[in-house]
Order: sequence, then C-alpha cells, then structure tokens
Amino acid sequence: MPRTSSITADTTDFSNTLTKALQSCQINFLLGSGASSPAIPIAGQIEDELNKLLEEPVALQAKKFGFLRGIQTSTNDLIASVANANNVETLDAYRQFLGILARILEERKTDLLPRQATVFTTNYDLFVERASESVATLRVNDGFLRGPTVGAKPKYQPEIFFDVTYKTGTLYRYTAAVPIVNLIKLHGSLSWRTAGTDLVYCAEACVVPDPGAGDFATSLPLFLDQFSLVLPTKEKFKQTLIERTYYDLLRTLANSLEVENTVLIAFGFSFEDEHIRDLITKALKNPTLLLVIVAYSSGSVDGYKRKFANHNNVVIYHPDGEELIKFPRFNELLSGIVPKAAYGN
Repeated sequence: MPRTSSITADTTDFSNTLTKALQSCQINFLLGSGASSPAIPIAGQIEDELNKLLEEPVALQAKKFGFLRGIQTSTNDLIASVANANNVETLDAYRQFLGILARILEERKTDLLPRQATVFTTNYDLFVERASESVATLRVNDGFLRGPTVGAKPKYQPEIFFDVTYKTGTLYRYTAAVPIVNLIKLHGSLSWRTAGTDLVYCAEACVVPDPGAGDFATSLPLFLDQFSLVLPTKEKFKQTLIERTYYDLLRTLANSLEVENTVLIAFGFSFEDEHIRDLITKALKNPTLLLVIVAYSSGSVDGYKRKFANHNNVVIYHPDGEELIKFPRFNELLSGIVPKAAYGN
C-alpha cells in the first residue's frame, strides 16, 4: 500500500525523502499536462472522450481539433515570443524547474552517478525547450543531434540520450561533468515532423484553421495530418515510424526504472494512460525504485492509492483541504532541497 503524507503544514518528510533520493539515486521526473497549465488546457478525460468517438469519424476529427487547437495556439505564441499571460506564467515555472535541477545536479555529492536527470513527459508543447534557453548552466538533450550544417533539419537520434559531456581546463586539464537533462517526449512533440524514414526537428508556428471559414472542411484534415504525435486513443498509431519511436521511448522508460537505486517523481500526471501506468506498475517490482507522486489536490489521492495499491515503494505527497499543488508550489518544494548557499535566489 502506498504511503501518503501531507505537505500543507509540514514539508519535512518530503524534504528528507527527496534529499536522500536526489543525492543517491538515478533521477527521473514524469510530467503530465498539469505541468503546462494554465498555458495548455489540462488533458483531463480526453483519452476516454476520444475513444468513445472511434466509430464516429466526423465527431472524432472535431474532438481532435479541439484538443490540438489550444496546444498549437499557445505554441504559436511561444515561438513568436508573444506576451501571452498564461504562457508567461507557465514558462516562468519551467525556467524555475530547470534552474533548480541544474543546482541539484551541480551539488551531487558523489562522482559515481552522472550529473544527469531524465524528464519523461507526455506533453507536446515546447515549454521545456524554450525555458532551457534561459538556463545557461544546464544542457537539455532532446534527442536531436545538432551539428554545423547549413539548412538541414536535425534528425531524431534517441541513442544520444544519456551521453555524458565534460568541461575540461586548458591549463590544468581538469574535467567536470556538465549537468544534463534528457528530455524524452513519450507522445511526440509539436516540433517533430516526418521526413521519409526520419523524424526531424521543426519548431515553426503553424496556422490553426478557423472553424468559421469556408475552407475549414478541407483545411482541417491537413492541419491534423501534419503532426507526428501519439494521440491519446486506443488506436494510437497512423505511421509505422511513430509507432516504432513510441515503443522505443517506452522501452527507455522501462529500462531507466529497472536501474538500481532509481527515483521517479511524478507531477501533473494522472496515470490514466494505460501503457505508461502498466509499465511503471511492473517496474515497481524493483525494490530499489521509489515512485514519488506529488498530488495536485487532496481529492486525487484515493485514485493514486487504488492504482498502486499493491506497492510499498510509492509515496504520495498531497495538500490538505482546498490547497492545490501547482507548478510554482512544486518548484518551491524542490528548491527547499537545494542547499541555500547553492540555490541563492
């Protein structure tokens, strides 16, 4: 049975558990749609809603459009650096998160573990990528190997995940590992495009069709077909390339959780995705794996307890009463783990 602990009045248990885990374990995060709120609508029951429409093509297409329109509209503003208030709030939270991770990795007390953390996410948006531009002390590895080419779009090469990069001194030849976050987008990204047998990086704004326009019926399928995404339905795949990539990334998640002394910190994730939930449930047979769930509200605790009822290596941290754990509060909890002298402001 999972252990539960309130973080409304006292964060001591959270701090003690995470301090130990982040210093001695392989560090993994699992971020769901709640992390990108308010810029991106929370996914909620979208998988159930889409699955109910699998036999109704027109209604299914309309539901997919409604789901992707909000994400792409926000992303267009993000790419264009438009001062959208919701985007600003969400981007600031991601910047804080990456800055805290950089400090945590810099302060690791052991050289036996790499200065790396892995962020698994089912979100399609580009907030981590944009936020990383402001955190100079951290390298974000998104699986695209960029070289000094002219005009070419980087190809997706997931084999470069977990590569270690070192800084070296020119005079005394010292070496120091560069803090790295591996960003693994389990359901794809709005920056992914299919080019033959490759996935390429293409972070460009895209026109969102207007439902009131006369050409909406023809522009809608073109809009939906351009994405290289795994949509949250039981019929997840339309392209062999995306199917292969998806299962490769799920295998990466599974392998990461099989490693001895590993922590997976979940935030903004409901565990409604059956593939990911089943994979993590199986991985919890690893007695040295610790799953830490930071619940959004007190009302979500029972659902987590049911999903992981047979596992003792799960801790659910939750607020009490009407309090909600949004991304800024999650960052505040994480920042309490970093030594004050290291974290500064």
